[in-house]
Amino acid sequence: MNRLFSLSDGVIAIALTLLVLQLRVPAVSQVANPDSAADLAAQLAKESAQLVSYGISFYVIAQFWLVHRQVFRMVGEKEDGLEWWNFAFLLTITVMPFTSTLLGTFVGNPLAVDIFAVNLLIASLATQAMILIARRQGALVSDARARAGQVQAAVVPVVMAVSIGLSWWSTAAAMYSWILIAVAPVVIDRRSARRARG
Repeated sequence: MNRLFSLSDGVIAIALTLLVLQLRVPAVSQVANPDSAADLAAQLAKESAQLVSYGISFYVIAQFWLVHRQVFRMVGEKEDGLEWWNFAFLLTITVMPFTSTLLGTFVGNPLAVDIFAVNLLIASLATQAMILIARRQGALVSDARARAGQVQAAVVPVVMAVSIGLSWWSTAAAMYSWILIAVAPVVIDRRSARRARG
């Protein structure tokens, strides 16, 4: 296991942990009747945007970690030239708890949506840069699995760029477009599997 991967593992674990700090338990004084399930559910519903942004952020960081892990497994100890791109990637991961909380607090504000989208866009571009550098160094094997991983990593910047434009028309439409981040890799994997068989 190389040094950059070990460092990244720790940073990503901390970022995932910090994400949960945006979730708040309602104060007893905020709930009309603390013993009423309906009143508690109503108060929790008011904070649902934070829960949704937490879920999205957790999923996206997990996806980035999976791609990052795949890249560094293929690279092995040949990490020269990847250090600063890895730090750029980690910068975007460490700021994600902030952008996620901002999104959850201002879910109807296009600027908050765009800041979160730009955060993901830069994380994805840093990942793509690491893949390109590793390939130029001959450290990446160009097999079907590697190509599928690259296509999956390329989905995020495309979706985020589209959502940035959409957010000024409808923040809800912009956020719904993020579902493609989860759906597209599944479709890509299935197509790659079919091609490999056929």
